[in-house]
Amino acid sequence: MTALQHSSQHSSQRSSRPPASSRSKPSLRAVAPANRRVGRTEPTRRRGAGLVAGALLFAVVLGGNVSVHASTTQGQFDLERLRASARQREAKYQQLRLEVAELQAPGRIVAEARRLGMVEPAKVTYLTPTVSTSSADGGSRSGGDLPAAEAAQSWGQVKPHLGPRR
Repeated sequence: MTALQHSSQHSSQRSSRPPASSRSKPSLRAVAPANRRVGRTEPTRRRGAGLVAGALLFAVVLGGNVSVHASTTQGQFDLERLRASARQREAKYQQLRLEVAELQAPGRIVAEARRLGMVEPAKVTYLTPTVSTSSADGGSRSGGDLPAAEAAQSWGQVKPHLGPRR
């Protein structure tokens, strides 16, 4: 069949149709949305469940972040409080060291001794150990090592030189 025969045959078929105005309108009806979505409900449910799981995961991560931040901030406050306490105690320690140094000063000790009634002697005598108080090996014995008789004798010699007790 040639192209010319084909086009003439096609035009003859068109002429056999009734005109558009005489044709009856086909009956159309609207399809309910529920009928269109019958096969799509399962993927939508999965997508919704994924979104809910993602939102829950985000909330948990956000809560953990807030918790760590709050803990860090509380730790900073505690650290600052401890540093302030250490500064106060260091200042108190320095104050006490100064007070000890002042109390140990020789001038203060002499003044306190005079206040208590002590006087400086007119003559200072230095004592040297005698052979009788030395041990046989050449070392001196301490007062705690003296026998009771020697200790009483030594006390009798020293007592007259001591002032009255106050």
